[in-house]
Amino acid sequence: ETPSEKTEIKPIITKETPPEKTETEHENIKKSWFNKLGVNFKKTSSSIKEAIFSKRLDENFIANIEDAFLLSDLGVSYTNLLIDELKKKKFDDKNIKNQISNFLISQFSEINHDLDLKSKHKLKVILFFGVNGSGKTTTIAKLANKAKQQKIKVLIAASDTFRAAATEQIKLWGDRINVEVVTGTPNEDPSSVVFKAHKKGIDEKFDLLIIDTAGRLHNKIELMEELKKMVRIIKKNDETAPHNKILILDSTIGQNTYNQIDSFHQYIGITGVIMTKLDGSAKGGSLIGITKKYKMPINGIGIGEGIDDLIPFIPKEFINALLGESIGG
Repeated sequence: ETPSEKTEIKPIITKETPPEKTETEHENIKKSWFNKLGVNFKKTSSSIKEAIFSKRLDENFIANIEDAFLLSDLGVSYTNLLIDELKKKKFDDKNIKNQISNFLISQFSEINHDLDLKSKHKLKVILFFGVNGSGKTTTIAKLANKAKQQKIKVLIAASDTFRAAATEQIKLWGDRINVEVVTGTPNEDPSSVVFKAHKKGIDEKFDLLIIDTAGRLHNKIELMEELKKMVRIIKKNDETAPHNKILILDSTIGQNTYNQIDSFHQYIGITGVIMTKLDGSAKGGSLIGITKKYKMPINGIGIGEGIDDLIPFIPKEFINALLGESIGG
């Protein structure tokens, strides 16, 4: 990952394994991230809020919502699609705000966004990939920590053998959250590291193997071929694996989101995405575009630097934050 991502590590956690959280603490975390999203989506949602407090679904209403969708990086084509669907709806003028909220929530309704870390498989394998700077390594650490809290025996494979700093970073994370990390020698074939980690996971009865891969540009063919090779190698130990292939996306990159999904999906297939840096971005509209275009689950969203700042994607709460906290309740 990039040097700036390394700076995220310092304030996040202590070397002790984090204690399990009570139900009340989980509620506080939920409120915390909800508030963060609300703050960061303020600019995006301002024109929507202005529109939905109007008394009629008129042209001005439509124009304001259209502007807000575009500002949130939903994209022109999907903005037009949603606007066309909105125009066909029969809304009650007395309750516009809740109806708009429900309409947007319905865009996610046909997809299960849950990422189940517990598996029916003897060893669940999750392969992560994405471009440099997307927050991939820190996201993996947060997910591994979440697995530990669920009493899941987790192993991390650090397959970026060409950058010593990348290996050191994931090892540091492993030490801090007390999760074992399998590494290779400098310049070792990344697929070899993955093979060894997978075999170790099976032999030593781990429940979950999380594979960190080198950051790669989606338009570099040789690096994409390397990912395909990893998938083939994993299947030598288990034909059903990897059970999840997750793309990490930086929410601040805007419309390039779709280019990345298209490319990675074409090469190895994507089972879901995790969107990072939503605490510093107002560009959450692309999540609607992703589900609408690809029918693909949003397996999580990153909303800060803390170890608990990787949270499940809950459509209703996300839309409430996008529209403003008081909407859609």
